[in-house]
Amino acid sequence: MGKKVLEREARQAEEQPAPKSATPDAKGFSRRSFVAVAGTMGALGALGAFGCAPQSATSDPEAGEADAGEWHGVADEVTTEITVDVPGKPEDDGTYHVTFNGGPLTAAEQHAVLDSYDWRENRLTASQIAEDAKAMSDEEAEKILFNEPEITQDYVTESGKVIPAVYIALRNRLLRVGQGVGAEIHENAWDFLMQEFSEDEAAFYLKLPNFAYFTESEAGEATGMPAEEAGAICEDLSYRGLLNRVHRSGTKYYHVLAFAHGMLEFMMNRYEEEGFCDSVFGMCGADYGYQSRNQGSPMYFPIPAQADIVGDTEILPNHDWNEIIDRYDTLCVAPCQCRTFTPIRSGQKPGDWCDHPMETCIATGEQAQYYIENGIGRQIDKDEAREILQRGVDAGMVIEVMCTAECDVICQCHGDCCAILRGFISLDGDVENYHHMSHYELQVDHTTCIKCGSCVARCPLFTIEMTDDGPQIGNLCVRCGQCATVCPTGSRKLFALPEEERFHMPEDMVDDYYLKALERAKRGYINDFDPAKLQS
Repeated sequence: MGKKVLEREARQAEEQPAPKSATPDAKGFSRRSFVAVAGTMGALGALGAFGCAPQSATSDPEAGEADAGEWHGVADEVTTEITVDVPGKPEDDGTYHVTFNGGPLTAAEQHAVLDSYDWRENRLTASQIAEDAKAMSDEEAEKILFNEPEITQDYVTESGKVIPAVYIALRNRLLRVGQGVGAEIHENAWDFLMQEFSEDEAAFYLKLPNFAYFTESEAGEATGMPAEEAGAICEDLSYRGLLNRVHRSGTKYYHVLAFAHGMLEFMMNRYEEEGFCDSVFGMCGADYGYQSRNQGSPMYFPIPAQADIVGDTEILPNHDWNEIIDRYDTLCVAPCQCRTFTPIRSGQKPGDWCDHPMETCIATGEQAQYYIENGIGRQIDKDEAREILQRGVDAGMVIEVMCTAECDVICQCHGDCCAILRGFISLDGDVENYHHMSHYELQVDHTTCIKCGSCVARCPLFTIEMTDDGPQIGNLCVRCGQCATVCPTGSRKLFALPEEERFHMPEDMVDDYYLKALERAKRGYINDFDPAKLQS
């Protein structure tokens, strides 16, 4: 088994409290509640996606209007018949550019061309995936995570390109970190790694502890190098966006990165290099998009656009962007990665893709320090951070936070330009992560709704449609609350889900990497590629 997550209490800087243990051998680790919820919600279909059961008072079309002042969850009015028309530049065939395509792949499909694979014909349902995952224990999943195959044979692609074994092993490693990179193999699956790592660097990286913070001394111990030499390599890799780097109590710590959130975001200052975006995204298999949206927890989750649209309780911890900004002294802002790489990949310039603000991604604490030191973000104070976020709210954007208690990054997203939200739209919202997208449900008081259409115009997922019976909600609601911010009668509010229905919140990015990888192992998403096992 690989080196386990290191004890952290003594290493935490004063700014950040020590998180709970996320070690792979932690005795207290149990199956997270989000999997138990997934089985129930998968059975409810579209209704379950909103975290509430149908209410008979309004589910009967003959029942008429609801009782005065009675709030109802959006499940009462949800419809899957709404056609989403996403603004943007259509491709030549009239379809809209989608960042990823994919679905579960069989061994026979390992060499399928990326664009030819049809996820719709091959996907499992969300409930099937979650139910199958329950059959595997944590210990069995850890054996998959920490027993990487030794790759000794190079691979020759169909075009004759030689892929050295060390790069095959490195991509297998990235399958195990966070959301992975997809198990499907294609001609260009290793180009990015061969471009960014020398063979010696790739071999060094493979020896570093996974799901762990480590010092230069620990890196030296793991790689068999003097601490100073190992530290110099770690430092170089970290400034190239291939390792994360944090400062705690005067000591530097590093950890290996996932593709996203990780290498993709940390190398954004290179997006405009010719061919770079195609190279980094080319590492992903066709099944990456499907896996990352059916993994039991989101990478980012929406929080209420404003605290005053929350209904019967105070806003939940880690859900108030003003509170998050208050807790950190180090903050920075960076351009939106999605609105930078998406137009580049479509042959346009950043800023031409949509009318939304570009400088919208706010990093906090240790992440902010990394962004600043690496030149991928500019330092800002609390007042400017609030101004930037309020501007995003006013622009109708979804405020999303990285799925960690440390709230490492706050994003501002919209369905017409955000890769995450556009991915959900491209999959028709029929993905399991919708069950774990938010700790809130949207509820509507039908008796006070005046059918003005403000919510229709505001919805950043284009999933509200005005009908003769009033606004109807489609299956893409992410409970961001933007519709509530413009409702003139206050007829729309966000209400917190019961605690047992909320997804588990990892402490930090490394904890999140591990929990996602563990769940993905249980779902059969980690399928190593080994040229030695290919049949002739």
